[in-house]
Amino acid sequence: MSDRGAACIIGAGVAGLVSAKVLKQDGFRVTIFEKETTLGGVWARSRAYPGLGTNNPRETYVFSDFPYPKGTAEFPSAQEVRDYLEAYVDRFQLRSDLCLATEVLSVSRRDLDEDSRGRFRVEACRVGGSTNPEGHHFDFVVVCNGVLSWPYIPSFPGSERFSGSIIHSSQTPDREALKDQRVVVIGAGKSAMDCAAVAAHNALSCTLVFRRPYWMLPRYLSGKRIDRRIFNRVTEILTFPAFHTLSRPERVFRWIGRPLAPVLWLFWRLQCRVVAREAGISAEMVPDAPIHRYIYHQGIGTELYECVQQGLVSIRRAGVDAFVDSETLRLDTGEEIAGDTVICATGWRRDVKFLEPELQREVCPTGHFRLYRHILPPGEPCMGFIGYASSGNAPLTSEISAHWLSQYFQGQLELPNRNEMDRDIDRVLEWTAKVFPDQPEAHFIGGYIAHYTDWLLRDMGLRTHRAESVFSEYLGPFWAERYRNIAEERRNKGPGQNKT
Repeated sequence: MSDRGAACIIGAGVAGLVSAKVLKQDGFRVTIFEKETTLGGVWARSRAYPGLGTNNPRETYVFSDFPYPKGTAEFPSAQEVRDYLEAYVDRFQLRSDLCLATEVLSVSRRDLDEDSRGRFRVEACRVGGSTNPEGHHFDFVVVCNGVLSWPYIPSFPGSERFSGSIIHSSQTPDREALKDQRVVVIGAGKSAMDCAAVAAHNALSCTLVFRRPYWMLPRYLSGKRIDRRIFNRVTEILTFPAFHTLSRPERVFRWIGRPLAPVLWLFWRLQCRVVAREAGISAEMVPDAPIHRYIYHQGIGTELYECVQQGLVSIRRAGVDAFVDSETLRLDTGEEIAGDTVICATGWRRDVKFLEPELQREVCPTGHFRLYRHILPPGEPCMGFIGYASSGNAPLTSEISAHWLSQYFQGQLELPNRNEMDRDIDRVLEWTAKVFPDQPEAHFIGGYIAHYTDWLLRDMGLRTHRAESVFSEYLGPFWAERYRNIAEERRNKGPGQNKT
């Protein structure tokens, strides 16, 4: 196989590992930089709180061509995901390409007139080692550090008075360390509920504080696993406005769906009632909007609701006003709560400070990532972002994106010109603002997974529908194994065509 050039992969999580695997198999020389001492990204031991597991069943949080080993839990734990990723590295011979505990400090473009050593200069240094960065030269850079790359803790007035610990959910100590602690968890997403459930069974007391609740779905709904019930193509078509070209069957579904809008409204309201009843959601934790409107914050797993029913967790629907002394928080309702450990399950923020200023302006000039197909900055043809189409099935969307980017790097993907790309980006940003208004960074595609992968497959000239029957394609659960032959198909086919 011919040498395609040297590719720098930043991040050794799900997106980074699958990007390295795809590019390496396509003939690129890959180097993976990861600042943590272990691989895994959000699953790395240093970032995983006690009780962390997947939102997804194993069939929907997996690479298409590498299943979990027998005996893996139906909803894998963080340790099982770590073991899976370690096995993936060994299976596809990526171990020698990994540079763990190595942080990328800067990525800058080079003047190619200087020499022929690559378009980019990447400076990196060992974490905790020498402070002198080492320079590397690459032809391509793939950023895979994720849109959730550094923990966000809000600034609370009076926090300097507090003598206890104020930590991010990723820093939650083990169960033994929570013993005899009065724990306050701030947030209402999946990580907040997981941390509160762990504290409920191990701490002296636990209080969950949030302004707005979100839906947490039971793993089984009326005896049927949740992904088999509501996560399929038809649900996508009838739930969200389209940002892609609809196929003929999809246009039929959409046409049928218009006069059935009241029925769909009733369907989602009934689903809310069923979920609330089967999960045992108390009144103060029932969200104001139906399930599909809060999909970004949605999780699977209802252990917390059981803790609330048993009186192990106290609920406060309020915001934090200030810390008033060494052990007390005041809420915006005026109520005061005592605590020793405050866990902020308040999300993550992106971090691309390692890009030179010119590249940062190219990628996110106004705080919004401007990436064609959520992958490519239109003004930089030798750089890509994988994992920046945030979805409920990150391994699959990252895998398809990596194939798309590799084909583009090889000059085998016909794309629109710069102006057309910019117009398409504007259209998608407008769609995102409409459908997911509380996601200002505009990287979230939510449950729109099937149609996002269709987008990329059409660009590559590959077939989009892969189930054994029309019924399975539209009403069956959307599992990664459908795409297990995509690498072979793409390489056998050669250059793709833009079919948007």
